[in-house]
Amino acid sequence: MADDDRRSAMAVLRGSRILAYTVGVITLGAGIILLFWPEATVKVVAVIIGVLMAAAGIGELFEGVTSRDKGSYWGLLVFRGLINLAIGLALVFWPGVTVSVIVWLFGIAVIAGGLIGLIASFQIPKEQGRSSFLTRALVSLLIGLLIVAWPDATVRVVTLVVGLGLALWGIVLLWSGYQLSKADVQVIE
Repeated sequence: MADDDRRSAMAVLRGSRILAYTVGVITLGAGIILLFWPEATVKVVAVIIGVLMAAAGIGELFEGVTSRDKGSYWGLLVFRGLINLAIGLALVFWPGVTVSVIVWLFGIAVIAGGLIGLIASFQIPKEQGRSSFLTRALVSLLIGLLIVAWPDATVRVVTLVVGLGLALWGIVLLWSGYQLSKADVQVIE
């Protein structure tokens, strides 16, 4: 491997490692906060997730811009970074409204899916699984109605699930950073 190629590979590994460690620590921290303080207000949860998403968006923007010459997917990283940054900022600056809107939209989407499934189930012959399709549609309707009827409980459950997911994702990112550190040493040798 030529010296220029090694330097280039090490720069990519170093940048990816720093990003993985940084986002991993933030993600793990956010997950732990959400898991151990689930009674926190919706606004606090929204701001924590918003800060995380904004930080991830900035990281993706930076990685997309700096990896522009290395591959054809850099535009997707920039696009994803802009979306994450925008959603993160919306959650930070309008937390109460944003979370309520998200919960209501999600509940309505689940209800709409259940209604569509219910209508479609009557067009399926009995011998081709109408009952299972009908059961899934009714369960979707029930879940959607529960979400809309008790949005606060939905937010608490989602907070716990998101907290667990963030904590696990943070651990994965930290492990990824560690693996990139080992790869960085191997490229030097």
